[in-house]
Amino acid sequence: MYEIITQSLRALVDFNDEELFLFMQRLKPLNLKKYDFFLEAGKVCKGMVIVQKGGLRYFSRSEKGDCTIGFSFEGDWLGDYESFLLQVPSPDYIQALEDCELFVLNYADMQSLYNHSQRFEKFGRLIAEKLFVDAVKSKRNLMFQSAEDRYLELIEDKPQILNRLPQHLIASYLGIQPQSLSRIRAKLASRR
Repeated sequence: MYEIITQSLRALVDFNDEELFLFMQRLKPLNLKKYDFFLEAGKVCKGMVIVQKGGLRYFSRSEKGDCTIGFSFEGDWLGDYESFLLQVPSPDYIQALEDCELFVLNYADMQSLYNHSQRFEKFGRLIAEKLFVDAVKSKRNLMFQSAEDRYLELIEDKPQILNRLPQHLIASYLGIQPQSLSRIRAKLASRR
């Protein structure tokens, strides 16, 4: 039943069965319906979630519209890490794109796990490193890559996006208009 979660955890750290059991005890189940929010701007991110089933969108909102920061699907961790670590209000949103089955690790439980063993500290460090690298890579890609190259990288990293998300959300993530994404897709299709 929790195979996706245990695979995701063991992909980062070689937890033994006892540690894995302890970790799983700390995770609290949460179901969200499509369009429900896990986090809204102005609220503190109370937990990091791992997706058992479904998809989430992490985004900011401004007078220019929504700007998608990222997507998470089965086996992915997500949360506003800055808000979570510092326990300050978030400027961002996390919303269910589909009906979701999630597991939440709250701040106190995370700290308790860190104190339990070095493997849990390693897990926290690896998650933080991944989030940092992803943020730097995303910023660099927006600055230096063409929209077409960003699209190709996105579908290589998360191919399920094409079947699970509407075009306007993919365009929002790429920092382009939906019409531009249509032109990119048409151009790529004509090359085949």
